[in-house]
Amino acid sequence: MTWHLLLVEDEASVREAFALRLGNQGYVVQTAASGEEALALLRSYEPDILVLDLVMPKLSGLDVLARVKQTSPHLLVILLTARGTVKDAVEATKLGAFDFVAKSIDMEDLQHALNRATEFLTLQRQVRLQSGQESARYALDRVIAKSPTTQSFLARVRELAKNDRVTVLLQGETGTGKQYMGRVIHFNSARAHKPCIEVDCPAIPRELFESELFGHEKGSFTGASGRRCGLIEMAEGGTVLFDEIGDLPLPLQTKLLRVIEERALRRIGGSTTIPVEVRFMAATNRNLKEAVAKGEFREDLYFRLNVVTLTVPPLRDRREDIIPLAEQFLARSALAFRKPVRTLGESAVAVLSRYQFPGNVRELSNLMERAVLFCSEESLDASHFPSDVQDSPVTSSIGASAPLSVPAGWLDPALVQLTFRVGEQSLADLEDRIINEVLRRTGGNKTLAAKQLGITRWMLDRRRRR
Repeated sequence: MTWHLLLVEDEASVREAFALRLGNQGYVVQTAASGEEALALLRSYEPDILVLDLVMPKLSGLDVLARVKQTSPHLLVILLTARGTVKDAVEATKLGAFDFVAKSIDMEDLQHALNRATEFLTLQRQVRLQSGQESARYALDRVIAKSPTTQSFLARVRELAKNDRVTVLLQGETGTGKQYMGRVIHFNSARAHKPCIEVDCPAIPRELFESELFGHEKGSFTGASGRRCGLIEMAEGGTVLFDEIGDLPLPLQTKLLRVIEERALRRIGGSTTIPVEVRFMAATNRNLKEAVAKGEFREDLYFRLNVVTLTVPPLRDRREDIIPLAEQFLARSALAFRKPVRTLGESAVAVLSRYQFPGNVRELSNLMERAVLFCSEESLDASHFPSDVQDSPVTSSIGASAPLSVPAGWLDPALVQLTFRVGEQSLADLEDRIINEVLRRTGGNKTLAAKQLGITRWMLDRRRRR
């Protein structure tokens, strides 16, 4: 992709040298010798990035920056300085500068800044492209809501989508669709065309969490070869959703609390406070009140997150939705696996209608995916489901809530029996099969599966990626 730059520099020799160097690197460079000339050019020329000298006669770089942000608020501006101060950097950040770098002969800092800017622009364009698709995918009228429970729940979701500054805590059992509902709220709000970034709290190693979340400056620690924006900063104008917030270690809870309270952050190794305008949401299957009482979760962070609590209902409490959801998952899996399956047979409907789904919507999705994979007919029947689903006890009919009935043998490790063919299979194959079987039994709950396997959630994710 070709990027267009407007370089504003009052010293002719520096301007020409920088323009030549940047042109050789593939940029299309337009130049201006003063702030006034730059503002005049910007009335008819729309660059991707404005590179602006800080110290110039008449209009300084900060003066030009302030005026540019009034007419072109989304234009990325990089300020160049040979003798800037911390005060200048702070002022530039407040005015909306993307970066503030030192002017040097080798242009090293400028090149790093341009790389970050083009990466940001690429991501921004991808977000704009995807947000249209995602907005359609997560439209409120596409959420299956046949049951009164779900209809009442969606009425609250609509209100939260309208009020896009309210912090939301999504609670519910594993597999109920907390992340999905978080996206529904985002893509039906005024923030729909901005990023929606999910932070998987248990999956990020503790020692990397701050860097991932807040970003870091060049040289702030071993391996920090350049400045990096964190996930919160990348979500500017959009939403940050913390998944499994209850598993976040206490020391990191303190740092997250400060960002939520102050709506500002500081990169690791940085001295500048960066304001952030994002909506915070969090999801958890833990009872955070109990975690607070046990000293496992900060009370002040809980109150900050708990502005509005949205409890996603379990699938057994919205039984009218089971068959429509199953049909949706069937169509999706049939398309993905190129299978001829089109409908649910009567026996399949009967099995799904009486099963209690301890793993909720995620378990239903996994069941349908597996059933479609092993079905070669146009209609899916009960035989395509696992035996524990087929043999589930008869409960009240769809439309009435029933108590959770866990199938016999659920999560009994003694029942995991696998064969191993010497010379034909590897130890890694056996490990993968054990992991997949435990995940199936937990309805896809990785936190619970990791506990049953005696490893951490992070180790489980690492083994699955391998």
